[in-house]
Amino acid sequence: MPVMDGYTAAREIRKWEEKLKAQSSKPKAEDRGQRIDVRVRMSEVRSHKTEVGGQASNLQHPTFNIPIIAMTAHAMAGDEEKSIEAGMNDHVTKPIDPDQLFATLQKWIQPGKRRSEIRLPEGAIKSPEADQSAPDKDQLPESLPGFDLVAGLSRLRGNKGLYRKLLLDFGANYGGVVGEIRKALKAKNFKLAHSLVHNLKGLSGNLEATDLLAAAVEMEKLVKGDLTETPDNKELDQKFIELEKATNQALDAVQTLGLLAGEDIFKPSIDWLAEVPLEQIKAVADRIKAAAEMGDVMNLKSIADELKSESDASAPFCKELARLAGDFDFEGIQKIMLELSS
Repeated sequence: MPVMDGYTAAREIRKWEEKLKAQSSKPKAEDRGQRIDVRVRMSEVRSHKTEVGGQASNLQHPTFNIPIIAMTAHAMAGDEEKSIEAGMNDHVTKPIDPDQLFATLQKWIQPGKRRSEIRLPEGAIKSPEADQSAPDKDQLPESLPGFDLVAGLSRLRGNKGLYRKLLLDFGANYGGVVGEIRKALKAKNFKLAHSLVHNLKGLSGNLEATDLLAAAVEMEKLVKGDLTETPDNKELDQKFIELEKATNQALDAVQTLGLLAGEDIFKPSIDWLAEVPLEQIKAVADRIKAAAEMGDVMNLKSIADELKSESDASAPFCKELARLAGDFDFEGIQKIMLELSS
């Protein structure tokens, strides 16, 4: 992460918690069981095993007030220990396995006393084979060179529209990544090269771009960390060629899906706005913007339902707003809000 990485952020949070503890000379009785212990010995960590998402984990439950979970593409030996030493509670690696992620969150987030039962909308979780009647723009080919579409759909709970959008976003935003990596390597800026390759590795893992992921993993090994010696030029060139080939293959493949991300933008009609008072339009726009910035999908859908009930003419806009929220396309929502305010 830029400016402050996750390890540093975790340490700063623990320092802040220590200051709060020091300032509280007379803690309440109910708070005594929640006192912070930031000095977790690695021997204690290794002595406890917890089952997380079907995978064995050596991490225990330290008594931190704020649970911190590392979600990272770092999956090498010793990376878990590095997270714990920084003061984190747990470690989830990319590409993200939803079952493992939810199990880890459930382990650390205690339900509130008045927690109401959360019911997912019927059909919210679908198998990769579900939704055979989806619109053409949400369809995917049976295969895509360099991608494991079945695994990718499984990771996204069968949401073909979202998977297709993510693939198109990759094609639209990563066309120049190989050139950036080449430039960083030529300047022997291995820190920047590692950052670019690491990001590409995480993305390719989440998209199940198997060939690209394998090439990125091999490339990252040569540029990772504080290099005391310059990598062998011959090996570096070979791994870069393999990375370039895999990246171009993946980019070429997603271009076959159709329009690039951003070209198929909804153009909302503003006729229905004539029926709504100006103050109300501004209030609704502010609510939508705020919800989109927070990534609050349920609130966005509620706003769409509320607006639709007040004006039948706004139905096309509300339908598109709900679709974009369901696809987590918050940038798309910001774009249609610009259309309305222009």
